[in-house]
Amino acid sequence: MRRYVGERIKKLREAQEMTLAQVCKLTGIEAARLSAYEEGTEVPAIGAVIQLSRVLGSKVEGLLHGGGTVSEALTICRSGDSLGGIQGDTEQAYSYSSLTRPGSAGHLMEPFLLSFDPNVPQGAAITHDGQEFVYVVEGVIELFYDGRSYRLEKGDSAYLSSSRPHTFHGVGDGVAQMLAVVSSP
Repeated sequence: MRRYVGERIKKLREAQEMTLAQVCKLTGIEAARLSAYEEGTEVPAIGAVIQLSRVLGSKVEGLLHGGGTVSEALTICRSGDSLGGIQGDTEQAYSYSSLTRPGSAGHLMEPFLLSFDPNVPQGAAITHDGQEFVYVVEGVIELFYDGRSYRLEKGDSAYLSSSRPHTFHGVGDGVAQMLAVVSSP
């Protein structure tokens, strides 16, 4: 998935006849990082995918999964059939798996399973369009939201506006996991 997302970002940017610098200016993403996304050497965080989709005139699922080929009324993703396995090393200090099937068109929400290694430094707070619902599946996660810190433990959930600065970080001894459902207007 890493390489294909980067290829789609580059193709959309070129189709819009936009330079790397123009996209960077509109998204706030550094040129070196955007180049790394396009080359497939770095994985864009979910917030970066949302920012890029807005600027490049694509839906989030279009950047993540490509063209839609599956009915939008019902999509079932069987265990082990998510996209491309675990995507790691995002600038937001988590790895993630998409929980939707490839080609799922028309979805207003994107579900992800995020994993946080407490030994990885916390990522910078970001903002993007939409809303998020998160549910801690395992471990302890610290939510930094709009200048405040919140400790979320297994079974805790939060619903937040993504337009305010936010980031998450795993705390404790082991890897923490969180279900995140992100809406994209």
